[in-house]
Amino acid sequence: MRSGDFRRILSLCDLRQSDAAWMCGVHPRQVRAWVNGEYPVPQYAGLLLLAYQEGLLSPKWLASKIEVPPP
Repeated sequence: MRSGDFRRILSLCDLRQSDAAWMCGVHPRQVRAWVNGEYPVPQYAGLLLLAYQEGLLSPKWLASKIEVPPP
């Protein structure tokens, strides 16, 4: 996934970069680097965001599976 695609999905899903960082288990600076094209978006992050966009993962389900509280 390209950084522009990642940024577009964040926008379409009304997600903040900090939300994506929480979902992916990374620091928000890492997501910022993906969005800015400084580092490639890892396959797992792209797939996770696509699944969220397509409604395969709900916010409630994610919150129940991720031990760290949402931002």
